[in-house]
Amino acid sequence: MAPLPKEPVSIADIARRAGVSESTVSRALNNNPAVNIKTREKIQTLAREMNYKVNTGARNLRLQRSHTIALVINAESIDGQTFSDPFMMDMIGAIADELNEHQYSLLFSSSAVRPEEWHAHLLGSRRADGVIVIGQGRNDAPLRFLQKSADPMVVWGAREPRANYCIVGSDNYMGGQLATRHLIQRGRSRMLFLGDIGHPEIEGRFRGYYDALTEVGLSSHEHHVQAAFSIESGYRHVVELLAEGLDFDGIFAASDNIAMGAIKALQEKGFEVPGDVSVVGFDDIPVAGYFNPPLTTVRQDVHRGGKLLVEKVLALVKGQAVTSEVLKTELVIRGSS
Repeated sequence: MAPLPKEPVSIADIARRAGVSESTVSRALNNNPAVNIKTREKIQTLAREMNYKVNTGARNLRLQRSHTIALVINAESIDGQTFSDPFMMDMIGAIADELNEHQYSLLFSSSAVRPEEWHAHLLGSRRADGVIVIGQGRNDAPLRFLQKSADPMVVWGAREPRANYCIVGSDNYMGGQLATRHLIQRGRSRMLFLGDIGHPEIEGRFRGYYDALTEVGLSSHEHHVQAAFSIESGYRHVVELLAEGLDFDGIFAASDNIAMGAIKALQEKGFEVPGDVSVVGFDDIPVAGYFNPPLTTVRQDVHRGGKLLVEKVLALVKGQAVTSEVLKTELVIRGSS
């Protein structure tokens, strides 16, 4: 006959063994500085020896929290950006790792849930304590609505003067300038920009690109196309532009995926990269350095971004004030330029 399972160890059991109150044990296990370090270490050691396990269900019920953060990819199907996008996978990994450090779970929100339903589906139902949104979309009205509802929400995106919600994102304008100045230094003068400037982040990259061209009198020679965030989109647009006879010698793509699609199209049509056309992407996804040729790109600090997104949304969950933050971008020069 199998032995009966042991009764779970409670905070009261630890308190009796340690000769302290249950409130002291609770504070010590939560690293509360109100308990001196020697007592905290003694209680934590005793808890490990007694194989104490946190009752997360009871804790969450007591705190009225789920200890879960929802993640929403705020993009339409035409944008070409999904959970499987390499940049998204990198960002999701960074967010998941940081949430794990705080003993929080990650809930992916289905794309079937419309923006106007985010509050009811995720927060009103207490499925999540807060929301991290990747991307502002073409219209950030749903985000401003959530902010008015006092929902704990942090957005990965671009600084917007009218936005009243917390934003963490890269310096897209500077990234656009870095990429374009690099192409100019490589002797390129007939530029092509590939990216949908209806998105605030891409619009910032385009402004940096356009202003850098204007500085040297080249803006009248530029051409731009509203490419989606995908390899297929970059490939298709470049094939079409070449068929139309557009003459260009430099491409700044708003994402690495777009850049890789553009390079594939150029190579298939007999153009050398970077001999005939130099190409610069944006993101520095993990595969960028292993592409052929290795992709010159503007690096976003995804792991720092993921950490900040989590820190700020958890601060909001606790009722603390947070501020938006802009991260530096960095040009990584490789073989495509």
